[in-house]
This record gives sequence, C-alpha cells and structure tokens, in this order.
Amino acid sequence: MRLAIVGCGYVANMYRLSLPLHPELELVGVFDTDAERADGMAGLTGSQAYPSLDALLDDERVDLVLNLTNPKAHFDVSRRCLDAGKHVFTEKPVALDLEEAKQLVAIAAERGLMFSSAPCTLLSPAAQTLWKAVRDETVGKVRLVYAEMEDGMVHRMPVQKWVNEAGVPWPYADEFETGCTVEHAGYVLTWLCAFFGPAQRVTAFSSTLVNEKVPGETLDTAADFSVACVTFADGTVARMTNGVYAPHDHRLRVFGDDGVLTVDDPRSDRSPVRMQTYKTIRRKMFLNPWRKKLPLLGPKEKTPAYRGSQSRDFCRSIAEMAAAHRAGRPPKLDADFGLHVTELTLATQYAFRTGMPYELTTTFTPPTPMPWAG
Repeated sequence: MRLAIVGCGYVANMYRLSLPLHPELELVGVFDTDAERADGMAGLTGSQAYPSLDALLDDERVDLVLNLTNPKAHFDVSRRCLDAGKHVFTEKPVALDLEEAKQLVAIAAERGLMFSSAPCTLLSPAAQTLWKAVRDETVGKVRLVYAEMEDGMVHRMPVQKWVNEAGVPWPYADEFETGCTVEHAGYVLTWLCAFFGPAQRVTAFSSTLVNEKVPGETLDTAADFSVACVTFADGTVARMTNGVYAPHDHRLRVFGDDGVLTVDDPRSDRSPVRMQTYKTIRRKMFLNPWRKKLPLLGPKEKTPAYRGSQSRDFCRSIAEMAAAHRAGRPPKLDADFGLHVTELTLATQYAFRTGMPYELTTTFTPPTPMPWAG
C-alpha cells in the first residue's frame, strides 16, 4: 500500500521511524503548510514534498493518507482526502465535534473507503495479552476496571525544550488547548471498548485546574483533569482519569472475582502484564503480593526508540489496514469503532458543560483479536 503524510509535525517523526518495520508500506510523499518542515520530512524519508494538499490528492499513486495534522484540522483534511477517494488513517481524535466525526464515517461508508483512527495500541502484544487473559477469565469474571492516565505537572516541565529526532519541537500550545482527555483517553478506551463491548453510558466530570499553563503566553486551555465512570455492554464498569497535575500514573487495573490484572502503561507495546490472585487466610481474603508476569503474545518484534516515553509501533494499524485491503475485509479498527471511541472521549472532555449522565448514540461491531492472540 502506498502512503502519503499530511502534517509533518512532532508525531510524524514517530511514524517515520516505524515505517521501516513494514516493508509492505511505501511512503510516496508528504505535505505540510510549513514548506520547510515538509522538505525536512521528505529528506529524511527519501520521498517527495508536495506543493499543496491538492497536488497530493491528485497523485494516483497514493492509496492511503495519514492525517497527522493538528486536531482542529482533522475534520477538514480527512474530508478532503475521502472526497478524493483516498483511504484515511487519522491521528486521534477523528474530529473535535461528534457530528463532524459522523459525517466522515458516512462519507467513507458511501465511497467504500477504509477510515481508521489512532491509537493503534489495541493491536500490540500488551493489549492482546491482557485481552486473552480477560477472555480466559484468568482472574475470574471481570466486573471493574481502573484506568489512570495521569502525566504529572507537564506545565511545569521544560516543554519549550522538547525537540524530537527530526528537529521538530513538541506542540505544547496545541496540547494544552486540545486537552489531556482528547489527547490520552483513547489509549485505554480502545482497549476497554474492544474487551467489553460498546459503552452504553458515561457519567463524567472535568475541570481546568491551572489556567496559565505557560507564563507569558495566552492559551485557551482545555480541561486538564477529568474522571469518568463508564458502563459497557457486558455490564463491566470502568473508572478512568486523565490529567496533567497529579503525579505520573498510567496503570490499567482489571479487577475480577479471583484477582487483578495490571498493565503499567498501555501506551507501550510491550508493557508487562501481571496477574495477582486472592488468597483466603482464616476469616479474611487478601490479594497475594506476588505478581505473576504473563508471557506476551505474538512474534518477537523490534520497537523503535523515540525521545521521551513512547515505546510502540505507530504504523501497526496502517499495516493492518494494508492487510485488510489485500484480503478484501474491513480493518480491525474500523470507522465505527473509531467513531464510538471519539464520542466517549468527547463526552468525558466536555462533561463540565452538563454534569449529567450521557447515553451513547453510536455503536460498533466488536473487533476480533489478532490471529496470533488465540
């Protein structure tokens, strides 16, 4: 499958470093409204820099477009790509407005195009190992999940100095204005929706704890803390937090009748999956302090190393889309799945507007595990 990238900012470098892991993916060219940045990415990848988005879309060699633009541009760029008959993989979220996201899914369906959204960590060894442990009821029936996505006081870190291997600075202003829930909730929501089925209801709270994130800069900052309680189709309940104030904590804990499964960081493809079981002594039940480390499923693979805390294959879902295209089937992370995760994310992000329980309006056919995950 031949690809083109729209948006050569900070995250594009991570896709660049992951592409060599998938020789079936060919990068044809790149485009960015900043011509210098596009030229830099083209030079690093040995591809061409298009002079305009129209020029990219007119290139018949391009099968699929990676939309790696600012979240505010996701809707417009994805729409133009779909209208041009290109398959699309977009960075999260699908759009910042639910109705716009629904429009994109409708266009893709009407034109018979694949439309998928980041993150792709559900396809990782860590996620697939945890998913199988849940299916096999290794800790009994699961009824409750705690998902933390706390990043610490990012606004007090030297964010202006964060520069990646391609020489592109971290877009801290965009991150603060978009909000940590939109940026991070998908890492756990994709897992939970796949494990337990479509969410049915969410009760959430969000707030902005720190208004002045960067001294001397005026930013329209979004909520920097949120907590949501979600009920899924099979009855499982999850509590999810997102924030950039409390100390760093990315734990995902799955509680069953007989024990607990823990993943340290769902953002990392090979994060350890550990199991603890309950033990009864006399009249009391305790959680055994010894944690069994489950062997990660899947083939041994190399994961690119990036500056910072990321440790994953950013092109994993794109490779899966290419496999789906060859097989004439939908991708595992299809448009309906991405739309549902987007709705759930936005309902949490904007909970401060209503403070009322939110009934989900979208659904999806649950994805299946990877073939090597049993």
